[in-house]
Amino acid sequence: MAGRVSTGDKLPFFLYDTPYSAQNRFRDLVAEHAPLVLVFMNNFGHPVTRTFAERYARTHDALRDGGFAMVVRSRADKLSRSIGPDTLPFPLLCDADGVLYDLLEIPQRSGALTSYSLEAWQILREAKRNGYRPPKDMVQQLPLTLILDADGTVLFSHYGASLTDVPEDCEAMQALLEELDLVPRPGDDVLGEDGDVAIYTPAGETPRIPGLTDGGEDDTLDKTGVLSLFEDAYQND
Repeated sequence: MAGRVSTGDKLPFFLYDTPYSAQNRFRDLVAEHAPLVLVFMNNFGHPVTRTFAERYARTHDALRDGGFAMVVRSRADKLSRSIGPDTLPFPLLCDADGVLYDLLEIPQRSGALTSYSLEAWQILREAKRNGYRPPKDMVQQLPLTLILDADGTVLFSHYGASLTDVPEDCEAMQALLEELDLVPRPGDDVLGEDGDVAIYTPAGETPRIPGLTDGGEDDTLDKTGVLSLFEDAYQND
């Protein structure tokens, strides 16, 4: 499939990298955590992305009846310097080349007034006070929120109209699942028959993803806690 997704569409299965593991099967992620809330945002160095990642980490336990994963336009190898397997309580999928963003036609905007909300403006103003310097003529990546069934079927789709047009936190995700009556029931765990499509360059042996696989950890990757991660200076990875 290609183009904007809506309810009833099915995402192709693919292989993805995180800062701490490579060539993970997306089919395993949705099969284990469905209904899976999948939020696409800007690169991880963007202040808005950092702010929401911190919120999602802080409120993750509130998402009782589903799973959550975040997609960012960042390079896994760069993020691996500060993000280890235990840094965030959810998977961070890295798509620096924007393969999924292009496939799903997630919009970008070049003008600040076309993509900023009041909340985004406040976040960016505070970040600038703390030393953040955005590149000139920076193109802003708008977000996308999906909820997926165990076979990759789209149960909910929302293309954000601004940088902050995503679930406020994991409590909001839980409320959305309840409102849409998407609480998982016995027998819902159905795997599709589609083959995996590798969209990222293989990066060696796959370490363990906590709660996802049973492989070994990659001891060569640096590990930090959530607090120290978000105290770092903003980087445009």
